[in-house]
Amino acid sequence: MVFEANGFDWDKGNRAKCGKHGLSNSAIESLFTRPLAILPDAAHSQRERRFRAIGRTDKGRPVFIVFTLRPKGDEVLIRPISARYMHKRRSRRMKKKIPTFKSDRAAAAFVDKADLTQYDLSGAQLVRFEIKRKDKSINLRLSEELYDAVRKRAARAGLPYQRFIRLALEQAINAPK
Repeated sequence: MVFEANGFDWDKGNRAKCGKHGLSNSAIESLFTRPLAILPDAAHSQRERRFRAIGRTDKGRPVFIVFTLRPKGDEVLIRPISARYMHKRRSRRMKKKIPTFKSDRAAAAFVDKADLTQYDLSGAQLVRFEIKRKDKSINLRLSEELYDAVRKRAARAGLPYQRFIRLALEQAINAPK
């Protein structure tokens, strides 16, 4: 599954909530450049839908984040509500069901106090985010065999082939040297 967003919605409130757990805005934003495990939240708040997710930093450290997708004009922005690192020692074995939240305050309180490594992630769905606007194009010539292979691989990944090519290029550029 792929969600599309145009950027992030930051203000003094959510910067402070996320920053007190040692995560910078850029670290949180970078979580959305890689696949996230999104957990369903049937009892979301009344005004807007909340999401709970587990992602990994570029160094592989697991992070729990609560966020919403907020429309602003013609754009959709990701608004982080709260985020924190998960404890390494027990992050592989999770048992408890993650609760639902009715407000930002409830989500932040949970993230502040809970040992997130004890929670079950079996209901999570892997999601990719498309963040930046794509306003430049290229013309690319491929052999028929490579073109067919790319289209097949993109279909297996559940992505349009042009997005698949773009993601492959982004991964190649961002890969450690």
